[in-house]
Formats: sequence, C-alpha cells, structure tokens
Amino acid sequence: MTYVLGTHSAELERLGRQHRFWRQECRSGLQRAGFSAGDRLLDLGCGPGFCSLELAELVGPSGQVLGLDLSANYIEHLKQLAQQQNLSQLRGIATDLAEPQQLPDAGHWDGAWCRWLWMFLPKLEPLLDGLSSALRPGGRLVLQEYIRWDSFSLRPGGSALAEFVATCISHWRAQGGDPDVAGRLPELLSARGWRLVSCRSLLDCSTSGEAKALWLQDFLSSYPQQLQQQGLWSDEQQQRLEAEQASAMLWMTPTLVEQIWERP
Repeated sequence: MTYVLGTHSAELERLGRQHRFWRQECRSGLQRAGFSAGDRLLDLGCGPGFCSLELAELVGPSGQVLGLDLSANYIEHLKQLAQQQNLSQLRGIATDLAEPQQLPDAGHWDGAWCRWLWMFLPKLEPLLDGLSSALRPGGRLVLQEYIRWDSFSLRPGGSALAEFVATCISHWRAQGGDPDVAGRLPELLSARGWRLVSCRSLLDCSTSGEAKALWLQDFLSSYPQQLQQQGLWSDEQQQRLEAEQASAMLWMTPTLVEQIWERP
C-alpha cells in the first residue's frame, strides 16, 4: 500500500494542525468507547502519533498504547514524541495494515482506535480478521471514517470545488481506496460477529473563520499541488478554485461518521 497523501514534512505539519481541529472529537470517541486508565490500546494508522498521545495520556503509566503505521518516518516521529513527553506506555511499529500477517500480541488488547485509515486500504478483510484476533472478547473498536466525501462543499458557488472533490475521489479510487468506506464496514464487521455499540455523525457546517472551515482550507492549500504534480489538476482549475474560496461564506465538511464496535 502506498501513502497517497505523502509523508513529507509539510504533510506531517498539516496532520498536526488537523489533529488540533479534531482533538475534541477524538477525545469524545474514546470516552464513548469507555476506554480508561490501565487499558491496552492499538492506534491503527497512527501517522506521526498525534492521536497516540491522546491515548497514552488516557491510559496512563499502567496502560499500553501501540501505534501501527506504514510510514517508518511517522513511527520515528511517534517515538520521539513519546521520549520527549516521557510516555513509557507508548511505542510504535512500522507495518503495512493493508496486509498484516498478524497484529502483535493476539488477544492482548482492550481496544483499538482509528481515523481516516480504512478509506486508504485496498482490501479491508485482512485487517478486520487481524483485529478479531488481536482484541480480547469484549474489546472495542472506535473508527471515524467518511461515508460521503462528496458532501464536501461551499457556498456561494461551489462548482470549482466540486471538480476538485471529484478529482480527489477518482484519484483515491484509482489507488485502491474508498472515500465512502464507512458505508461498507457495518456489513463486514457484523458478519464477523461484532456488535455496533454506538454511532454518530461528525458532519460539520461552519463559516470561513471557524475551525472546521480552517481545516478544509488547510487541506486545499496543500493537496491540489500534489494533484498538479501528477497532471490531474490544471493551473486554470486551481485559479478558479482559489477564486471560489475567496468568496465562500459557508463550508460543509465531507460526511464523517463515528462507529464503535464490540468484539464477540
């Protein structure tokens, strides 16, 4: 599996800002799952480790957090964060979650957390089967994933952004991903005996200066350049997109949902 959004320093910094925009939703999801001090948790697709820190602080010194990610650079960043903050309960391993041979320490984990992971996996079944072995009975999986990425929109206008959204979706699907993956997961998890404990929408609508609009604007300041470098997005399209953003007043995020599942 390739890292579609890249692992360069600019993307690492953007992920840090992204986590700050979504920190409260992360913390709320962990609370709704019932995770607490002493728990042993997996952070799936942990990236540079920003959510991993939240988990490590939650479980405390008596707990354990293991971050798993494809990027060795990101895992090294996680380890540096853990060392800087003296979080002995936090460690990381570089691994391809699209083809996990076996997740570490089968039956050991009380729960797992992931956000924006499943949308990039070309196959979902290997990791689903790995989780069924890794978590103890009654262990919980918290996932926050998109179910309608094409709801990303702005007003007034929006035609240039709609072109950009369609280009992103086409690009990700060509790489084997699915930006609407949250709609497929209930069937796959329930077929393996998992029980849906909780679900909620995290769709947000905001004005230009509010947090979620700033998050979307941050994404639009970086990702079009990657598409341009691959010949998927033109200078003319980018000019229209930037003009549209300048006059936008209402921003709607892609539709993100949270699902909390319990292992049988």
